Amino acid sequence: MDRDAAGTTAVVPPHVRILERAIEVIESGGEVAIRTNTIAEECGVTAPILYRAFTNREGLIVAAQAERYRRASAVAMDYLFDRIKGATSREELRANIAETLDFIVSPGRSRYRRLRAEVIGSAVSRPALAAEVQRIDREYSEAIAAAYAPAIERGWLAPAVDLAAVALWVQGMVNSRTQIEFGADEVVARHWDDLMKAAALRAIFGD
Repeated sequence: MDRDAAGTTAVVPPHVRILERAIEVIESGGEVAIRTNTIAEECGVTAPILYRAFTNREGLIVAAQAERYRRASAVAMDYLFDRIKGATSREELRANIAETLDFIVSPGRSRYRRLRAEVIGSAVSRPALAAEVQRIDREYSEAIAAAYAPAIERGWLAPAVDLAAVALWVQGMVNSRTQIEFGADEVVARHWDDLMKAAALRAIFGD
């Protein structure tokens, strides 16, 4: 049981406990450490309850990896939405987006980039997980495009720009930064950041 914001005791559904425990196991020991019977026991449920929620071990791994992928982008998305909403002019919006891109590729976000790369690697041989990653990326890109709607209405952005496609491209570029972080020096990384930011801003603002 957990306590909610009001301090009252809230009952956590079994499937949520199972999912959270599976995420913990993957992050500490990798997918190979997933043992359905052990996780069920640790969560105070029977194995049949786990299987009803996730079908089998593979289903549990897919669900846990997809949730890890979703969470790895959640903070950056909220940061972006706040900066878009807070802009009062086209110039401020551009500055806010540039600041957001700096935040997204910052060293402090490197572990989230590695996490997404790890999940994408797992998805190569898991069609179900690949579909979940694609769904999550599409949902985020559509949410980003919707957040830009007021800027389009104010004439700050061209309505012809496919902002959902731009968001998907930026996500792919950010995910690929993991390769730069494998061993490239700081100068190369800085140039990569500058090129990515310039290209993203040009795609969004058209100049």
